[in-house]
Amino acid sequence: MTTRSTINLFFVFLAGLLGLPAGLRAQEAPVSITFDPLPVQCLDDSVNCTAAVTYDFQVGVDCPFGQLQVDAFLNIFNDGSLIPITNALSGSYPAFSLSGDYPPGQHSFEVVVDDGCGNVQSTVLPFEVTDCAVGTPLCVAGQVFEIVQVEIDQETGEPYEVQSYISYEDFLAQAVQDCTPPVSYSINVEGEAVDPDQDSILLDCEHDGTIVLELHAYDGAGNSSSCLTYFLGFTQGSYPCEGNVPPLIAGAIQTEDGEPVMDVGVTLTGDAAEDYLTQSDGAYVFNNLAQNGNYMVRPALDDAPLNGISTLDLILISQHILGVQPLGSPYKRIAADTNGSGHITTLDIIKLRKMILGVDTGFGSVSSWRFVDASYLFPDPANPWAEAFPESISIQGLPVTSVADGDFVAIKTGDVNGDAQLQ
Repeated sequence: MTTRSTINLFFVFLAGLLGLPAGLRAQEAPVSITFDPLPVQCLDDSVNCTAAVTYDFQVGVDCPFGQLQVDAFLNIFNDGSLIPITNALSGSYPAFSLSGDYPPGQHSFEVVVDDGCGNVQSTVLPFEVTDCAVGTPLCVAGQVFEIVQVEIDQETGEPYEVQSYISYEDFLAQAVQDCTPPVSYSINVEGEAVDPDQDSILLDCEHDGTIVLELHAYDGAGNSSSCLTYFLGFTQGSYPCEGNVPPLIAGAIQTEDGEPVMDVGVTLTGDAAEDYLTQSDGAYVFNNLAQNGNYMVRPALDDAPLNGISTLDLILISQHILGVQPLGSPYKRIAADTNGSGHITTLDIIKLRKMILGVDTGFGSVSSWRFVDASYLFPDPANPWAEAFPESISIQGLPVTSVADGDFVAIKTGDVNGDAQLQ
């Protein structure tokens, strides 16, 4: 029976007869494994809290006769347990890679190379995964707060009456999800020193008017991020501030699921004429308006008509018409009325099918988006066309306290399952 060592000796003898260099003699052949250490790897999957790691290494052997064997193992959290990871290994001689998704912590790969000539070498490839960032908070903008009288205790110098405070909670649209909890928040006026422990602000005369704020989020790994927002502070004469700021009109444009819609053009008409384009928070604001003035606010957006439209919408509208599964809200029913007839019929399905096939490029009689005053209550939700629903907000006699609830529900025409892209 011929063994590997017998074969190796034969090749050594053959190499000597042929006068080959000593480096080609099998049993004297070394094995080398080289690599460049990886920098710290940052999490790139905030759902599974892992980082995609790729580790390159090179193998060198001096034996040209053996069958090369490369094996790899994972030492997760460097706990000493070696897990074979054959599926994570790729490449061919001399360049190889190890890849996979790994959680935060210090880990390592161990690579074992057998050149098939009796020479085996192993090495450790260490790497670290860490949480390098915290998600950016989403701010709510355009709120109005009244500044009230501050009563100061003459002995301690501290306020003792109930005061007007604003908190980060007033401006945080939704909690930040992070891989290293807990997440905490702070708030400060833009330009002032950031204090991670300051989660609220006592309002006084310095906050009379439109004030820009910074809202910061911090995670357990020491990362931070922030968003900018603003509010209007006002008095009604009970607070000893000089003068009062002019009233404003502000609101937010969101879907019925509460998702903000950006790039909506909001037009103000009446005693003043202005235009505003919503940003990622969906908010709008018109400042420095005349007290007791008469105004009308109307949003509009008429682009990307196929946004959110698919054959699934055709199916859902068909099920509604057949009574199999009626659309569950007046806003979805308005979305299904693609030809603006005030009814949901097969003609609406035909209209959508033509658009999907490229026969029609738009809705024609209705806009790509429609907007309904969020405070409006449909007298018959099953028939939102029972009366004309308001697609604008009319304000007669703007009060000094302003109007900060001029909200609209955004409806993407044709998108009855609500998957239109909003950003």
